[in-house]
Amino acid sequence: MKRNGRSRWPGTGGHDRTERSVTMTRNTQPATTYELASSPCEHVLNNEICQFPNSLQERFPDKALLRELGAQSYIGVPLRTPNGVLLGLMALLCNRPLSLPAYGPEVLRIAATQAGAEMARQLAEETRRSNDQHIEQLIYWDSITGLPNRRHFMERLQEACDQTQLQGKSLGLLYLDLHRFRHINDTQGHERGDLLLADIAGRFRAQAKPGEFVARLGGDEFMVLLTNTRPVAMAYAIERYRNSLSPPIQIADRSFSISASVGAALFPRDADNAQSLFQHASIALNHAKRDDSRTRFFNTNMADELHQKEFLQLRFIETLNQGGLALHYQPQFCLKSGKLSGAEALCRWHDEVLGHVSPGTFIPLAEEQGLIRQLGDWVLDEACNQLHTWDAQDKPFNGRLCVNVSAQQMDDPRLAEHVQRLATRVAPGRLGLELTESGLMRNPEQTVRITRALHDAGFGLAIDDFGTGYSSLTYLKRFAADTLKIDMSFVQDMLKSSHDHAIVATIIAMAETLGMHTVAEGVEEVEQAEALRALGCTGVQGFYYGRPVDGKTFADLWL
Repeated sequence: MKRNGRSRWPGTGGHDRTERSVTMTRNTQPATTYELASSPCEHVLNNEICQFPNSLQERFPDKALLRELGAQSYIGVPLRTPNGVLLGLMALLCNRPLSLPAYGPEVLRIAATQAGAEMARQLAEETRRSNDQHIEQLIYWDSITGLPNRRHFMERLQEACDQTQLQGKSLGLLYLDLHRFRHINDTQGHERGDLLLADIAGRFRAQAKPGEFVARLGGDEFMVLLTNTRPVAMAYAIERYRNSLSPPIQIADRSFSISASVGAALFPRDADNAQSLFQHASIALNHAKRDDSRTRFFNTNMADELHQKEFLQLRFIETLNQGGLALHYQPQFCLKSGKLSGAEALCRWHDEVLGHVSPGTFIPLAEEQGLIRQLGDWVLDEACNQLHTWDAQDKPFNGRLCVNVSAQQMDDPRLAEHVQRLATRVAPGRLGLELTESGLMRNPEQTVRITRALHDAGFGLAIDDFGTGYSSLTYLKRFAADTLKIDMSFVQDMLKSSHDHAIVATIIAMAETLGMHTVAEGVEEVEQAEALRALGCTGVQGFYYGRPVDGKTFADLWL
């Protein structure tokens, strides 16, 4: 029989319908190939049992071959699998005429049936092995880099921890995260990103010493398992893998510089099982990303900090969903008249377990958890409720009540329409929105469209923390803001620092030229207020004038 273009079984022949030829094997003799056309084999492969008791040479096109073989008679039967698939043929050539022609084909047919069944079994076995190998490749190996994947690595990690525990040795785990890869992948395309990952994987693979196991977890994350190691050896290994990234990577016509942050954990010092070891290396990596060295070894303080953060997250989500937050209001005054001109709504959280939680803690938490839009909606809605409450108490607030808008909220191109829907109960002129300078510059062109839409709808707009966000003056004159809020860091030191005094004076002069108001934040001393008045500042806000208080207290004090 012929398989994959080659004859494998002595005493059988096969054919290739494309080449139209037959290959015949003869025990230990070299295989012989001849044309299929006009030969007895052609009849057999057309589903016929063929026999020629004598005068065989007249039937074959290659008479020289038959003279060489000395063949005078021929019997051939199709060679099939048990389910009828044609594999080839089985033929018997004799060097003398056949005396029992009726008996010969039956014997050969039985032999062909058995041979076909055995060959089908072997084919099925080889197919199964090939499929198993393919499935294993998909399950355990990364298709882009050729490295072991996450599943493969976690199984290897579990085995290594079990062995290490029995042997009384140590096991190291390095968690590597590439810098800027996501940006490169987004801007250069996934095909180029895949080539970059393959190159990095090759560099890591070349660094692996005996006892080190390298894998790709997915995305831009890699793992290195170090057997029988110590912290000093782990530190050297980290440098080896990090230094392998030093030479720029050339992909087509572009050169890319890649670096990595590394988190490290040691078994059993830092964890007593594989899952905990993996988790602690991940925690160390998160700290490494915020550290100048870009490398951190796990310690118990990291775990405590993480647990506290997780508890804080759960409490905040529960508080936000159950209305457990509150707004306090800090007054703003006109420097020229001394009258109340506005107020800023500030979110406060007092938890029955955690006590007072600073906005500097829970605001970033809300941004990290994707809750800042929900929080912003609640603040705006609560501010509208408070204006209605003061009106109902016959203590109307005649100034502008300002709420803060986060940078993430500014990412929504339909923010203006969203704010208008939420604030339909209140005349837009009574509300103001404060947007940080850095938030405005995340997408300046979109910011121009949003601020103009809000201004056209009647909302007041202030740029908060001005002077800290490096905004472009080109965009500043295009933003539809009417107020600049001078950051408190400049105000607090303006009497001691000539530089801060000059910055404050410049902001006030620029705002006046652009026809904008100014509100100085963080005013705590009368001398600061007098200096600001002399420079032409129009409004002030700070502890000297009033601290943030709840709505009732605010009404009692200033309305």
